[in-house]
Amino acid sequence: MNIETLKVFRDLSDTGSFSKTAELNYISQSAVSQQIKKLELVLKCKLYHRQAGKILLTGCGKKFYEASRRIAVLYDDTIRSVRALGAEKPAEEIKISTIYSAGIYIIQNYIKQFLSRNPGTKISVEYRQFSQIYSDISSGRADFGFMACPYRKSSGLKMVPVARDEMVLIAGTLSPLAGRRSVNVGELEGLDFIFFDKVFPSRRYIDAFLRRHGVKVRVKMELDNIETIKTAVASGAGVSILPRTAVREDENGVSLHVMRISDAPFLRPIYLIHSRSRALSPAARNFMGIFEKPRKIAAGREA
Repeated sequence: MNIETLKVFRDLSDTGSFSKTAELNYISQSAVSQQIKKLELVLKCKLYHRQAGKILLTGCGKKFYEASRRIAVLYDDTIRSVRALGAEKPAEEIKISTIYSAGIYIIQNYIKQFLSRNPGTKISVEYRQFSQIYSDISSGRADFGFMACPYRKSSGLKMVPVARDEMVLIAGTLSPLAGRRSVNVGELEGLDFIFFDKVFPSRRYIDAFLRRHGVKVRVKMELDNIETIKTAVASGAGVSILPRTAVREDENGVSLHVMRISDAPFLRPIYLIHSRSRALSPAARNFMGIFEKPRKIAAGREA
């Protein structure tokens, strides 16, 4: 028994005519008779009888007709819906490759802003090491990349400054500095520091800042991501310089203390990267429109 047999029985019941049923289902009248006989064999009951040239349903036939009609309607509606879905234009997708800190703490607001204007667009965000972002953009694996302090330039890539992170001193609750709102850059001298690994662009940016101000610190640890650094700082292992946006409101004043460097403003640039040679899709061009003017990110807020 299959859907087509049920539809034949339904049509025979609706039209009362073997010839019309055959025409509706593109089969012969003989095939209609054979399918009805097969149904009766499977169900082990008579489905209809003839009276005065008319086809009348038996009790079994009436019950089976209602089920056949519902199943046929459901089948037809499903086929139409699936075909309509297949005919729809797939939603445009933007693929983003980003360092963790920019993806979690900064660009989510931009994505929300873009989606509010372009609700039909899909955005995929993948968190990658800074060194992987270049190849993601060059190979076409991603449309855009976000990273801080790019450590090299590439002729095939365009780098657009889109935000600046205020860098602040982070200390744990056991630090003598805990509770202060700001420090002078000279007060960093000799402190135990927990830094990014030396290969990270942000580490090089911080080292350059300290050299510029003649400050020497003790490197206690070198770690590979912000969350691990925050955990080490909260444990009392040392202090660190991190983006202000990396410290959540439920952490500040509880497990960590954030202090501005009052006499030496320190901003980390965030860049959007995309290919120069590959044409942007309409959705990607709309996304670029969010960044028409560089914006400063300070103390977790757009300024």
